[in-house]
Amino acid sequence: MYILKVLVEHSSYQLDRTFDYLSNDYVETGCRVSIPFGRQKIIGYVTECYQTDKTKHQLEEEKGFRYSFIIQIIDQKPLLNKELQELAKYMAKQTLSTRISCLQCMLPIQLKPKSQKTVGIKYEKVISFIKEIPLKTPKQQEALNYIKEHPLLPVKDCPYSLVVLNNIEKQGAIQIIQQEVYRDPYHENIQQNDFPLTPMQQKVVNEILLCHDFQTYLLHGVTGSGKTEVYLQLSRHIIEQGKTVLMMVPEIALTPMMVAAFKSRFGKQVAILHSKLSSGERYDEYRRIVEDEVKIVVGARSAVFAPLEKIGLIIMDEEHDASYKQESNPRYLTSQIARWRGKYHECPVVLGSATPSLESYSRALKGVYHLCSLPKRINQKPLPTIEMIDMVEEIKHHNYDLLSNKMKTKIQETLDKNEQVMLLLNKRGYASYMRCLSCDEVLKCPHCDVSLTYHKDSKTMRCHYCDYQIPFIKKCSHCGSTNVKLIGSGTQKIEEYLENNFLNARVIRYDVDSTRKKDGHHELLKRFENQEANILVGTQMIAKGLNFENVTFVGVINADLSLNIPDFRANERTYQLLEQVSGRSGRGKKQGTVMIQTYNPDHFVLQCVKNHDYQMFYKKEMEIRQLAKYPPYCYLISVLVQGKKEEEVIWNAKQMKEYLKKQLPHVGVLGPAPCTIYKMSDIYRQRMTLKVTKTDHLYETLQMMMDYYNKKGKVNVICDFNPYTTL
Repeated sequence: MYILKVLVEHSSYQLDRTFDYLSNDYVETGCRVSIPFGRQKIIGYVTECYQTDKTKHQLEEEKGFRYSFIIQIIDQKPLLNKELQELAKYMAKQTLSTRISCLQCMLPIQLKPKSQKTVGIKYEKVISFIKEIPLKTPKQQEALNYIKEHPLLPVKDCPYSLVVLNNIEKQGAIQIIQQEVYRDPYHENIQQNDFPLTPMQQKVVNEILLCHDFQTYLLHGVTGSGKTEVYLQLSRHIIEQGKTVLMMVPEIALTPMMVAAFKSRFGKQVAILHSKLSSGERYDEYRRIVEDEVKIVVGARSAVFAPLEKIGLIIMDEEHDASYKQESNPRYLTSQIARWRGKYHECPVVLGSATPSLESYSRALKGVYHLCSLPKRINQKPLPTIEMIDMVEEIKHHNYDLLSNKMKTKIQETLDKNEQVMLLLNKRGYASYMRCLSCDEVLKCPHCDVSLTYHKDSKTMRCHYCDYQIPFIKKCSHCGSTNVKLIGSGTQKIEEYLENNFLNARVIRYDVDSTRKKDGHHELLKRFENQEANILVGTQMIAKGLNFENVTFVGVINADLSLNIPDFRANERTYQLLEQVSGRSGRGKKQGTVMIQTYNPDHFVLQCVKNHDYQMFYKKEMEIRQLAKYPPYCYLISVLVQGKKEEEVIWNAKQMKEYLKKQLPHVGVLGPAPCTIYKMSDIYRQRMTLKVTKTDHLYETLQMMMDYYNKKGKVNVICDFNPYTTL
């Protein structure tokens, strides 16, 4: 008989421990089992299994509680290898999360402990040729000849009827069998050879290949400098050494292009992992990785948990991107996980970006990371020229339009030359909100402390936080007046404006709403690449990683949107966004130009963007960070207190502050204060921000505080060690 230590599927803090069960059979660590839990039958995850000579009765007398036997062993092989099981323990400690939530985030949905999904191996009927024999009819003989020329032909693709096939099978010439079908999420088959590297690219590749243990490299290369080709060449060398490569991009929007680049070089050796795959595709890709059928995994944030063995290289493209931060439990930072895995496998980790995060760049300058630079575009192509358009001057000249006169002229000139345009407006929907001109009321979400956004395509007013929506009615819900006005502009409004105001404009809108369906990202980008459209208008999704040689003009419609967000990273985010989107222009043979509309053209961030001067931006922003003692001059920890009763949230947040000041006198505690969005999905939210320079007793204190308040159940406390947002 065996004693199993089992983590149960509930990810509440009260149950974040193992429970003992009995089994007549040995169960490997990492397998799922079905267990009785109170009156429920649930699924658990085995963390330990050891043999005992004692009977159930003896164990119960010794321990003082009743033992139950497991109901069923679900997996014959462990779902996660030893490395990922160790990683789950590390994550739980670092993020103050439950172990089960860390394990769950590593698995495809149908393999998670609590999953009831039955997606499995897909089969189809195929015809297997056995032998040549004389058949009864000419039709049967004709069919047999066809089958002989098409081995393992799917029955559905056979031009002969099932009656004919069954008769041939009865005579013993063929056999109809079930064969596993691989659900391929990528259908294109493009073969492409390596491009010759420039001397600077070759220098970077050589430097990284000399590394035979764990090192972190920051690859700082301007937009269009050929970072992707460096990744491809490095990957080829690593595969030739018999090792595997983990390649990550920050968003699904960028995955198709990176997948295309890797698939064109390495074909079936590449697996894809991201959330837009169907359950079946994700399951098949995961099995291919586990069964060592692939050498490279390309994917978004969750791909960092790919169960690869013998990893020889980990790459994070656009390492600065906020999408690499998981905003739900467990709140991990992908670069931390990547570096942990790099250390485990003793392999280099490459962080690539044209606009590195200040934390990464400061580490590189201190020698914690190795800095590699690609300061010029390939083939000596110049960076695009950037012009700031002062919208205050436009208003003085009575232009109240969405676009400045200069930008309108430039867009039309570009279209007339059969070149393409990209326009950035980092706000989706049609209009930002609806205001009543009679009573000044703004239509708000009843569940969140935000206004509803108008979406013209669905004629709805929608909340972008809880997805509450109501039909659009041109009438004030407060006073009944029909004197209402839609205020502000989103990507839908810009799309309509462009189609109505420019000759020969063929517009594609690229945002969360237009890319909801499974292959939405890939289809829209393919259409733009094939020049079925000449204007691509979108949110920040268009700013990174896209490479269209015919794009010669990029316009930014409102650069001040991200600059005025109440977040200490607002300057950094704005610089990164504008520099990245500027880099989409002039990547082909023609010179690119960029126009940025702003009400504050003299702001130092915009001037640094105009001059493509990352060094100046870094210097000035670091001075501000040092004065205010923000990262990288301290660690920042967000403590979020939330609950359904406002007074309980406020009172408990104040109590927590007193506790933290007493237990951690060396830590600065800012707040508590209402979050920028105070109420979200009927939950009231207060936030404290901890500025930490010494971590003595920090984890223990926060863990005790979270355990105490979360077990009480009146409020929920979340600690985030890498806060990327102040919402």
